[in-house]
Amino acid sequence: MQILTRLSHGVVLAAIAAAAFPATALSQNRTADAIFEEIIVTATKRAGGIDVQDAPVAITAYSERQLDAMHLRDVQAIGYSAPSVQLEDIGTTRGTANFSIRGLGVNSSIPSIDPTVGVFVDGMYLGINSGVVLDLFDMEGIEVLRGPQGLLFGRNVTGGAVLLRTTRPSEDFRFKGKLATESGDNIYASAVVSGPLSDAWRGKFSLYRNNDGGWHTNQATGAHHGAAETTIVRGGLEFLPTDTMSFLLRLEHG
Repeated sequence: MQILTRLSHGVVLAAIAAAAFPATALSQNRTADAIFEEIIVTATKRAGGIDVQDAPVAITAYSERQLDAMHLRDVQAIGYSAPSVQLEDIGTTRGTANFSIRGLGVNSSIPSIDPTVGVFVDGMYLGINSGVVLDLFDMEGIEVLRGPQGLLFGRNVTGGAVLLRTTRPSEDFRFKGKLATESGDNIYASAVVSGPLSDAWRGKFSLYRNNDGGWHTNQATGAHHGAAETTIVRGGLEFLPTDTMSFLLRLEHG
């Protein structure tokens, strides 16, 4: 009788636990789905891309959902979650990169010095270190390639490459906005609106604004050291004359 009583108590407790935590289990499943979703990468330059698990290169890739979940503000934050990767600011000049992958990097803000880590935005190479530390918004995906990538990307990729892809105009109407603040009087906001214009045309418009109050105030002059204001505007227009053909125009100013 004592054994049966303990067994019945155990069954009751198990039933109570199962009833009490269904939401937690569901939340964990959704989190797992977001983490283990299929990520398509373009590092091999194959049409349509391939699954990151099948890519024959040392790569760390992030999907749009992962980037939103990680709350990353700029390219530097990527280096904290990718092995053997440091994507730091040079320190002497705002926005100038000191990117290093597997120990290969160039610590200089001189524009004429070629980098060892190439940065590509929508396939376009940014040839100098200045202005490479970009604020992240409206991103479809990011890929960090470790090791020499000269076969597919040419020169200045001895250490590796960082590939940034902005979103394309969507087939249905979408709007996404964000307003956030960080320590040091740093406020940033972004908004993206995208959708169909007609049966064959799609459009997208995005706006980003960052107001950084700087690190400290010079008590003698009142100047805010490190203060900066950043505004980025992006536009996209896609024409799809057939089911297998598309023309995409991207514009950016900032």
